[in-house]
Parts: sequence; C-alpha cells; structure tokens
Amino acid sequence: MPWTKHELWIGFGLVLGGLAACSAAAGPPAKPKVASPETFSELQKDHWAYKPIVRPPVPTVAQRAWLLNPIDGFILAALEEVGAKPSSQASRTVLIRRVTFDLLGLPPTPAETAAFLADTRPDAYERLVDRLLASPQFGERWGQHWLDLAHYADSNGFELDAERPDAWRYRDWVIKVQNNDLPYDRFTTLQLAGDDVAPGDPEALIATGFCRSGPREVVGGNIIPEVKRQTELSEITGTVGSVFLGLTMGCARCHDHKFDAIPSTDYYRLQAFFAASELTDVPIASEGEKAAYKAAVEAVQARTAPLRKAMAELEAPYRSALSAAKTAMLTAEERQIVATPEKDRTPNQKKRAKGLETSIRVVWEEVAEAVRANPADHARREALKRQIYEHERTLPRPPAHAMALVDEKAKVDPVFVLRRGDFRNRGPLVSPRPPGVILASQRTPSFSDDAIRPRNDKTGRRSALAAWMARPDNPLTPRVIVNRLWQHHFGRGIVATPSDFGVRGEAPSHPELLDWLAAELVDQGWRLKPLHRLMVLSAAYRQASEPTTSLAADDPDNAFLSHMNRRRLDAEGIRDAMLLVSGGLNSRMGGPGVIAPLEKEIKDLIFTEQEVVDLWPVDPNPVEHARRSIYLFRKRNVRYPLLDAFDAPDTQTACPRRETSTHALQALTLINGEFALERARELAVLVLSQSSGRDDRITALYQHVLARSPDQSERGRARDFLTRQSELLSREGSAATAESSAWADFATALLNCNEFLYIP
Repeated sequence: MPWTKHELWIGFGLVLGGLAACSAAAGPPAKPKVASPETFSELQKDHWAYKPIVRPPVPTVAQRAWLLNPIDGFILAALEEVGAKPSSQASRTVLIRRVTFDLLGLPPTPAETAAFLADTRPDAYERLVDRLLASPQFGERWGQHWLDLAHYADSNGFELDAERPDAWRYRDWVIKVQNNDLPYDRFTTLQLAGDDVAPGDPEALIATGFCRSGPREVVGGNIIPEVKRQTELSEITGTVGSVFLGLTMGCARCHDHKFDAIPSTDYYRLQAFFAASELTDVPIASEGEKAAYKAAVEAVQARTAPLRKAMAELEAPYRSALSAAKTAMLTAEERQIVATPEKDRTPNQKKRAKGLETSIRVVWEEVAEAVRANPADHARREALKRQIYEHERTLPRPPAHAMALVDEKAKVDPVFVLRRGDFRNRGPLVSPRPPGVILASQRTPSFSDDAIRPRNDKTGRRSALAAWMARPDNPLTPRVIVNRLWQHHFGRGIVATPSDFGVRGEAPSHPELLDWLAAELVDQGWRLKPLHRLMVLSAAYRQASEPTTSLAADDPDNAFLSHMNRRRLDAEGIRDAMLLVSGGLNSRMGGPGVIAPLEKEIKDLIFTEQEVVDLWPVDPNPVEHARRSIYLFRKRNVRYPLLDAFDAPDTQTACPRRETSTHALQALTLINGEFALERARELAVLVLSQSSGRDDRITALYQHVLARSPDQSERGRARDFLTRQSELLSREGSAATAESSAWADFATALLNCNEFLYIP
C-alpha cells in the first residue's frame, strides 16, 4: 500500500533526527589516520627486477672466434647451452642499411653505400658507426623513441584539442640532449625536477615538459576541480612509474595491485611527490622578444582595423535585425528590465537581467548564417575575413614559454589514499616515498624522509624522487633503459614487456646480460651512446636475418637471438625514407610543428571548409612539408593517414613498444595515396635527370630505394615492365609523357616492395 503524505513526512523527520544524533555523537572531525608501514614477503622481495644489480662475469664459450665484444659472450653461451649456433654475418650492403636506419631512422644514400663498400680498412664498420652516432640525425631518431614514451603531442586532446604553442620546445630539447649524450641520470633528473635542481635555467624548465606531454582537459566546465586535479596527478604518476621504473603503477590507483607488490598506499606515496606541483606555462622570453612581439601585434592591428570596421558595418544591419527579433520575443516587463541601465535596476531586476541579456545576445554563428542568405554580402564578408586572416598569419609566434611543471607553493596539502580513486572517499594519510617493495629489497636504505629538503618556494619532493631514481644502486632505472635500447636495436627487448618488469611481465631472456649492460651504463657515467656503439658493433647485431639452425622451430620469438630479427620500418621511417630517396627531404631541424596538407578525403571527413582555414592552417611554404616526421604538428584528434596506417602511436598513453599490423589500408596508402604517388614522381624525375640509358636508370632506382644494384633477373623484369607500361600509356598521350609516367609507376612499385619497407 502506498504511503500517505503524512507518513512520508514522519519518516523524513525520523531520518533527519537520526542523522543529527549521529553527528552530535560523532563530535569534532577525527584526526586523519596515517597509513601503516607496508610489509612484503620474502617471495615478493625476491622478484628478479628488485634485486641489486651485480655485474656478472662474461661467460666462457667454445666458439671464441665469433666474439667481438662482451655482449656476444652472453648470447653465444645461451645458444651453446641449447646446442645451437649463431647465423652467419650479414652482407656489408645489409649492414649499412640496418645500422643507418637504426641510428638515424633514414636509409643510406647511394654515395654513402658506395663509400662504405669501397672502404677496405679493417675498422670500416666501426668508422661508419662512429659517423652515424655523431650525426645530428641521431637525436631525431632516438628522440622519437623517447617521445613515444612521453606520449608527446602538440595539442591537448579531448573535445577542444587546443594547440600547445610551446610544446615543441620539449621535443627539441629531447633531440638536442640525445645528440649531446646527456647522461641518463641527469636526463631523468631534469625531466622530473628541472625547476628545482637548476633554478633559473630555461632549458631545465622545458625539460619538465615530460610531465606535461600527456593529454589534458583544460576547458571542461562540468568537471569538478578536484576530479580534474586528480586526473592530472594520475597521468603523471602512471607515466613516471611505467617509463622510468618499468612498473604498472597505474593499476594500484583504485585498489592494491592484483599481481605486483604495489599496494594503493604506494601509488599515492609516489603521487605525493607531485602534490605541490602545478602544470603551468612559464615565460622564458627576453624583454627584447616581448617588445618585438608587441610591436608586431600593433602593426597587424593597424593594418586590419579598416577591414574589421568594414566587416562591422556590413554585419550591423544583420545584428540589429537579429537582436530586434530576439527582443520582440520578450514580455513587456522583460524588455523594460533590459532597457533599464544597470545602476538603476533593482536587486531582483539585476538577477533577472543576466539571463535575459544572455538570451538575446547575438553570436557570430547567427550573424554568419544570416549574411549567407545574401550572396553578395556573404562573398564580401568572406573576402574581408580572408584578408584579416592573411594579415594575422604574418604574426610571429607569441613570446616563448616553457610548458613546465613547477612547485608554486612550499606548503603541501596532505595526500590521502583515495579508495576506488574517488577524491570524496579518503583513506589514510600518506607521505612521499618510492615503492616500498624496491626499498625493502635493497641491501642498504636508499630513501628516508631526510632526503626531502624544502628550500625557498620549493618542496624538494620531486628533486628527492629524481635523486633516488638516478642512484647507481637503483635496481630498476638502469635495467629499464638499457632494455629499451636493446629492444630498438634488436627488435625485441631482453625483457619483452619493456614497461612491465613486474611478476606478470616477461622474464628476461638473458638476465645476466641485462645486469651486465645495466652495470656498464652506470660505470660509463650513465652515457647511452657507448652502449649504442657496443650493441651495434656486436657479432650478435651483425648476424644475417635468415634462420640457419633448427632452433628457429623451438624459438619462434627468437628470444635466443640465433639470427637477427627482420623488422618493418616504423611509420615515421617509411615517410622519411620516401622523402630522402626521392631527393625531397628538408633536413632543417627544430622549431614549431609543421602543419602539412591532409588528403582531401580526410579534410572533407573532419573539417568544414571554414574549419580547414581556422583549425588546420597549412604551412604556406611547401618546402616545410618535407621536414622529417618528428617535426610534423601532432594533433591528437587529427592523424596523418600514412602514419596512422603504419601503427604510429595515438599519443593518448605512453607507448613502450609499437605494434606491427598488416592490413589492406597500408597497401592502398602506398599505392594510391597522394603522398606516396608524389614521392614516386619526384624519384622518377630525379633518376631521369641524373642518369641516361635505361639500364643505368634502373640501377640508379635500385640504389636509391634499396641501397643495392639489381641482379640480372630483376633488371630483365624491370625492362619488360617499363616497355609494357610505356606502350600502354602512349595510347593515352605523348610518348615522352608515357615514358616519364612509366618510370614513376616503376618507382611506385619499388617503394611498395617488402625490401624497402623492412630492415633485414
């Protein structure tokens, strides 16, 4: 039977009375409970990744003649243990292409290949490696690997996806320090706490952009501030844990980690290092730069003032008509309120006036729609808009800022464990501390409250975390980074899950080698280039990619490295290689992201005609469109079709390892895509201009695209193709046009072959 209204009121009163009684009994708020120290079992502490790094001896092997450096001892010992042998050494042609792509992300030029093949000195390969390591293009290649981890982009993501005008400064900093071989411990420290450890240094501020590189919601009017703040801290905490420590810290945000010894308290202890930090843009421009920008803005405003006045006069009757129509819909009383000056309105009128004025406000979309009904006025308005836009696009970029993470207050708000990740459901209070299981697994204490030293306006928390990360006895930081280097050189990490060194991650295939490399990194002063050199000079790296032992059937993932792994070029490598072999690559380094043209189908799908102008203003200099892919403007919600088709990361989350998919869209992109077809035409023009005679041109094409000359069979098939294609095309046009088109089609075929797209 339904309750009567009287019964409902009685029940409601009883509930209120009970709540009041509970509140009175509760008394004043209880003091926050402090989280108890975590304890870990011997089994948890005994996990291989948490054990101290001890340099093992290089194993003794039977085939000593195969060894070229200590790396080979570990690889060969594992092979001999299972009765297998390594593959033969790859040809010099394969080696130069492999190592050039690995270190520079580009193919060798025909001249570079010819010079290497002609170099008969015993250390010719070592000289080649040293030249590549010294190239400025090294930083562009290896900077991209790090930007994958930082999930760098030039926009915020989410619905608005607004531009980050200074994000590129972090990208350029990463490239620069890779080239300069900045020690990895310093590289880590600056990205976590550059504002604290190097106060006043603009580049140190820029380095903290690592913590700002992920997606960020900046408008969300309906987002509760506490939720927004917690989302930002969660993004930083998860990224720092996975990138530097190889731990899936994010899995402990809402509850204790299901598999690893990471309780929720440890997640929030790590987050507490960032509790006082704010995501902010710090001015780093000089006074001269600021004055120059102000003068440029004033000059543009002066030039556009007559245009804006003309547009305002054109729009005036439309605005007036729209305003009158909206006002007519109000009641007489409402019109009286709107017409009354604000100073003469009663309190009630002031309260109502705000909503009324909003309801009759004329917005630009309404004006544009009204003007569109008059073709002459619409055309004039569009012309004025275009003139204003052309003036405004001549403005220099605004004065420089560092997209930074800084402490804006010395006092830190308390940090609580948030049950289920909900800021309203506070658990115990925690203080900053690295993951407890790592500390418990170390022989000597490596972190204490004394490590955090506040000074001036800095809490010292992030600098303390960075110092712990960069300790020589940290068991994870060196292991994680040397494994990432190995992964990119050999196609598979010693730990195949590069950002998960936990119990559910893959165990290392060569644990002693991993520890030897980690110890070598620390002993080399944390410099990475010596490790790059060691890896690519090893006999293991120089192996051919064709399996030659029966181990291939029992080791499908080639974990024992009995042969070199054959790898497809990454998305940027494909695009950059096409630009280089066709002679169009613009090697200029640095600067703001370049907005290159999108294919028409993509533009039509994403943007209206006006949005293309406003939201995708293509760089007016076509030479800039041929910059390396790392310099392309990365908008999270708009992705270049070629890069998207070949598995470029989506920049929403940190990407430790790119997937390699195979699907029909890839072939369609390379055969029919505007970018690929234009590169093929440019390549054909280049070869036709540089050589004469069909056979010489066929050879030149092979040397440009595949870094080798064709064999007799390939040469014969090329002649047949060119003959048939020229005859077919000559029926539709002149013989000269048919000949050049046939060469462009042949170039397209070579750019689509597996040998171009894969590194043997």
